[in-house]
Amino acid sequence: MAFDGITMKCIATELSTRLCGGRVDKIYMPDKDTIVISVRSTGKNYKLFLCANPSIPRIYLTESARENPLSPPVFCMLLRKHLSGGHITHISCPDVERVIEIGIESKNELGDIGVKRLIIEIMGRYSNILLVNENGSIADCVRKIDASAPGERILLPGVKYEFPPKQNKVSPLETDFDEIRSIVSACPDELKMDKHILNSFAGLSPAVARDFVYAACGDMDAQGMSFDDETKAILAKHIAGIFDKIKVSEFEPVIIKNDDTLPFDFSCFDLKQYDTKERVPALCEVLDDFYIEREIRQRLNQKSSEISKTVSNLLARYRKKATLQQQDIENAGQMDKYKLYGDLITANIYQINAGDTRLIAQNFYDENLPEIEIPLDANLSPAKNASKFYAKYNKLKSTAIHAARQLEITNSDIEYLMSVESSIDTCENMRDIAEIRRELEAGGYIKAQKNSEKPKKDETIVLNKFISSDGFEIYVGKTSRQNDYLTMKFARSRDIWMHTKNIPGSHTVIITGGKDVPDRTLEEAANLAAYYSKARQSSGVAVDYTEIKNVKKPSGAKPGMVIYEEYYTIYVTPDEEKVKEMSK
Repeated sequence: MAFDGITMKCIATELSTRLCGGRVDKIYMPDKDTIVISVRSTGKNYKLFLCANPSIPRIYLTESARENPLSPPVFCMLLRKHLSGGHITHISCPDVERVIEIGIESKNELGDIGVKRLIIEIMGRYSNILLVNENGSIADCVRKIDASAPGERILLPGVKYEFPPKQNKVSPLETDFDEIRSIVSACPDELKMDKHILNSFAGLSPAVARDFVYAACGDMDAQGMSFDDETKAILAKHIAGIFDKIKVSEFEPVIIKNDDTLPFDFSCFDLKQYDTKERVPALCEVLDDFYIEREIRQRLNQKSSEISKTVSNLLARYRKKATLQQQDIENAGQMDKYKLYGDLITANIYQINAGDTRLIAQNFYDENLPEIEIPLDANLSPAKNASKFYAKYNKLKSTAIHAARQLEITNSDIEYLMSVESSIDTCENMRDIAEIRRELEAGGYIKAQKNSEKPKKDETIVLNKFISSDGFEIYVGKTSRQNDYLTMKFARSRDIWMHTKNIPGSHTVIITGGKDVPDRTLEEAANLAAYYSKARQSSGVAVDYTEIKNVKKPSGAKPGMVIYEEYYTIYVTPDEEKVKEMSK
């Protein structure tokens, strides 16, 4: 659900009940467009969270701890100067718009008391947070807009603040049943009713408009022609009922859940189109849990996308390098020809006269003794012509040996980067992403960031734990470092080790405790190994398994790289539902 005007009014009402009269204690900015304000009110401590991030702008009360930067931004310093120690006088949502205004009474430099306004505008990419002086001028704002942006309000320090221009729509606070019914009846036959409602009334989101229509006729996509007078009256009555509750700030916030009973949406009143809902006492206090997972996932996707692109570029570079090295090896295949030329020139040196440009000689290395024409440099003696071909032979031989050695190293790098690529695909938290970056930095694949966090010596490696249907513990490594730790240190010699055959993936270990492992547990562990690999979307995935004692790490091998022998193979099709069940 978007933060539409109705939701903003609901949030403003709830915040006003809790925070009005409260004292502003601390202010900090975790990032450039996010502000956290600590407020002491009615004997309790609250943290007000305001975010103008264009992707998910929002405002609510939070319990989450966010980093307080050592060097606060200029806007944060300004807020501290003017608002710290102040008292909240009012919190309002003007005319059901996507704007919340917070009045804060505080003293200025001269000791005079005045009320400044902290305003958050939640309008997608135009979202902003502004501090407005007593005289109505902007003190500063998160996102400045100057005259170079045509058609937009100028938002700069010193400019008089004006609310976003109103759209030509009817306010839910200033209408009644008759007007609502008249508007509903005016819907063109070919136009979808939810679009007509959205275009007619202020403060609504598309989801709310669709729900109005669904509540009236059970079809969110119904067009105007589908409504007779009776259905239009039902729709108008439903809309009027909701608007009447908004007028008196009587909200019924709910959290909407999916089939897995996980929250995926919210609303400040009951939405008829959803079956699985949970009534909550206050919306602004549950939005923290709703958005924290989304925020973590967004950050995870962003970070994993960045590192994935880096690894993808590295793979392309190393594959190109391998191609060139392979070409060097193939080109070096001519070295035997140059040695043959040198040998034949030496054997027939008495037949060569000064100034000759070629030598016709029998190839005595071939039992058929074919004749070979050998080009000669007329400016060189026969001996030097032979030396020239021997020099080419030795150079190509050296190149072939060096290229073969380098190709082996490059292929090892490619194999390692492919395993890293697979690890990125299976990462489920920021810790794993940070660990992969540190691995790449330690391996010299990427440059270390100036402020990159270094792992602590006593940092515990967290493995992913699962329980099989037979009660066996199964552990999965997500990164190369975790894989090395799991296989080489954590597991015991009789534990069962698994990995997808010839496919990058995670190490998977069944802790046997010296017991025989049932086939069902083997299949479930193999499912984990296949799921946390590059073959996640495949079927009939081959998974090798053997005892830990048969798994070795060669000297100098890349992180996560091992060899194994005396193994068996099982074929499975990755099943995400089984993975979820085992993780519980």
